[in-house]
Formats: sequence, C-alpha cells, structure tokens
Amino acid sequence: MKKLISLCLALVLSLALAVPAAAAETGGVSVMVNGEAVVFPDGDPEISSGRTMVPMRAVLEALGAEVDYDHSTKTVRASLNGETVLIHVIGTDTITVGDGGTLTMDTVSYVSGGSTLVPLRFFSQVLGYEVYWDAGERTAVVIDKQGLIAEMDKAFTILNDLQAKQTPAAGNLSMEMDFSGSAKIMAPGMEMDLPFSIDLSGVYGENALNFSGKMDLSILALVLASVPMNADGTGPSGEETTAALNQMAAMLKDLDFEMIYSDGSMWMKLPAVTDLLRAQGAEIPEGTVWMDLGGADMGEVYDLYDLSLSSAGGVTMGQVLYTMAELADAEMPTIIYEDAEEAAALLTTLMGDDTFTKDGDTYTWKVDQAMMDKLAAELGASSTDFPGTVEMTIKEDGSCTFKLDVTDEEFSMSMSGASTATDSTVEGKITVKDVCDVTFQGSAKVAPTENAPVTAPPAGETVIDLAGTPMPIAG
Repeated sequence: MKKLISLCLALVLSLALAVPAAAAETGGVSVMVNGEAVVFPDGDPEISSGRTMVPMRAVLEALGAEVDYDHSTKTVRASLNGETVLIHVIGTDTITVGDGGTLTMDTVSYVSGGSTLVPLRFFSQVLGYEVYWDAGERTAVVIDKQGLIAEMDKAFTILNDLQAKQTPAAGNLSMEMDFSGSAKIMAPGMEMDLPFSIDLSGVYGENALNFSGKMDLSILALVLASVPMNADGTGPSGEETTAALNQMAAMLKDLDFEMIYSDGSMWMKLPAVTDLLRAQGAEIPEGTVWMDLGGADMGEVYDLYDLSLSSAGGVTMGQVLYTMAELADAEMPTIIYEDAEEAAALLTTLMGDDTFTKDGDTYTWKVDQAMMDKLAAELGASSTDFPGTVEMTIKEDGSCTFKLDVTDEEFSMSMSGASTATDSTVEGKITVKDVCDVTFQGSAKVAPTENAPVTAPPAGETVIDLAGTPMPIAG
C-alpha cells in the first residue's frame, strides 16, 4: 500500500510544473521567505567575505516577527509567534534567546545602508529554518519547513494515521521479503515461460540499513535483446552481441548480493558482477569485494533512505511532499516552496481526507473516471480516459487492502494486496495482447530484532570505488 501511495505522489509531482517566482533585485542578491520575494526598503543584501549578509529586520518581519530597536544600546529585539524572543547587539556575533541561552554566529553583524546585516545562516541556526542558495537566481531562500509540512498535513490525517499505524515501533527491525513470478512470452518465434524472483532479508535501524539475498533477473537480458536500440528501430545483432546477452543472462540468473547503507554512504557486494569485471580485464583483487557507490550519482536515493530511517512513528505525507520537492528542485530552490504547495493541492484532490468515504470504522478510497475528470479540472487540462479503478480500504486497526483493475483493447492489469505494520502481500497479472502474460506474487514480514545493522563493510575486506571502475555493458 505504501508503494501505491508513493506512485500517486510521483504522479502529482510530475504534474506540478511550477514557474519560478520573481525575486526582488537588490544589489545583485535577492531573498525569498516562504516562497515570497522580500522587499528591502532600507538596505540591500550583500556578499561579504564569502557570506550572504541580509537585513535582519526585513527578513524577520517577512517571517511574521515583531522587531524593535533600541538606539542607545544598539540592541535589536524580536519576538516570533509571540513566543521566541531574540536579542542581539549590533557589532557582535552573539544572539540571546528567550530562555537565556546564547548562540554564536560565524561573523559579527554590521550596519549597511541603514540596515543591520546578519549572516543568512542565522535563520537556520537560531530559528531552525531551512536555508538554501540558488546560484542561478543569486537568491537566498529561507523556508519554515516544519510550518509548511504541518500545513500540508492538515489535508492528510487519514493517510498519516495509516502511515503511523503501519510503521513498527522505533528500534532495530528485521525484514524478510520474497517476490516471484513468471512471464509467458507469446510473440511469434519467442514463445517461452521465463521465471523471475527476488528473495531478501535485512535489518534496519535509525541510521543504517542492510540487505542480502538472491535474485533471478535473467528475463532482463531478453528485454534488452528485444528493445530497439537504433534510430531506425532495429536492435543489436551478430554473434558478439548474442554472446554478450547470453553472458548477461547467466550473470542475472543466480545473482547473490549484499548491501549496506549508512549516513549517505552505500556499499554493494555482487560476486557475479565483480567476476565479470575481472573476466573483462578490470584490475579487481581476488576474494570478497565490496563496491563503494559513494561516487555514483545517487543523492536523491540516499535522501529518501535517510527520510525513511529517521522517521520513527511514521513518515507523514507532508514530509514526503517536501522531501520530493526539495529533491526535484535541488538546482533551483527558489521554487521548492511553490512546488510543495502545488503538489500538496493536487494530492489533496487525489488522496486528501475529503476523497475518503467512512462507514463505521472503515475508510474507503477510489479512483475512477470521475476522479480523473476532477483532477484534470484542477490542472486546467483536458480529461483523459481512465479504463479502470483503484480502490483502497483502511480499517481502524491500521490494516489496509487495495485492488487495481485496468483494461483496454491491448493491455490489462489487475493487482491486489493487503498490509499491516508487520505483514504485507501482493499478487497480480499483466497482459499485453499477443505479446506476454506476466503473473507475480510477493510477501514481506517485519519484526523487532536485537541485531543492529552494520554501518560499513567488515574490517579487512576489499572495497573498490565503483566510480573509477568500468562496468560491463552488452555490445
């Protein structure tokens, strides 16, 4: 069920095509607070000794604070939300907070153009806000992340309750999962039945995730063989290519693997891959070898891993929406706030509390043609045919079932499943007319464990940098 929710989130974010908000031009450096450009009537932001310095009063007032200044003592006093009190003497690097504690900035404040300028990082250090720098727009971006998440979550109390009830208690957890199926190929000259499977076990905690298992993915070699690779629609041919695909199929048929993820780093152990690399002449030591994926471009995957590992008690829809907007707009953070709000509005139309029907202790959710018409209207787009239904049922105890059926002249898919905090199952069938029938089934179990995940490969084992090692590519 969490997979279904994730797919809906991906759909919403792909539709949320935001246009960058205009930032006020102020001496070449601009500031946005919660998606709005800040106007500076008394002085402009500036870059000083490599730091972005911003007018303290204008930014605090944009955040809703009340700001007072005592000329005799050169002291700025600000209250935010009627609670947080900040006191700062101009020309120092110290901020005093309401409880009497102090924080030290990385540089002193100063007066320029009639405004007190403080380092931009002050707002993250003191107030806990997210601070970004958009190099392309030369704009500093300040976002009240927790406030925005809380606002978005107001529309998703039903799904957030489900997420919380389906998330096991904090602590180390073990997981066992198996997924298998068969693809019946019906294309002329290619009639065959091809099995596939993934079996894995793992343990994860607050800061690390470990998995090990075995896969039979030899079907992927057949897929590569059948997909056209040339501009004229033809595919690879020749004995050399056939041999390479056969070699890949053999490698993928009995693929053992181990994975360690911890604190933004990932290592994989894939004996079949390292054996193939050695056969192709790569200088890889004999014996057990771990591949360090730190040099691979997987930052977004790592960020999602960190979100799931650090969110004991359940990840909320607001947290996921914000994280996905942050990842999508990493190169242009001026539109993070707008994209998150727009995605939340669209997802509210698709999966918000108002889309559920309650009957006793059961909530029911359904997507059909009527729902797709409503979503298209929200987007200002033309409606498209949706030849099927998706249904989800949530019970008070946190158990959940779902069913999907889609059918048209050339394609059909049916899938159903159930999940609780400790068990989940799924089964289904996909048919492409005159091409293939694919059936699949899977299950997963989660339970508390006294075993803790490791955070790096065992001492003494060989680790190679994947980024510096050529990978085998068929043909």
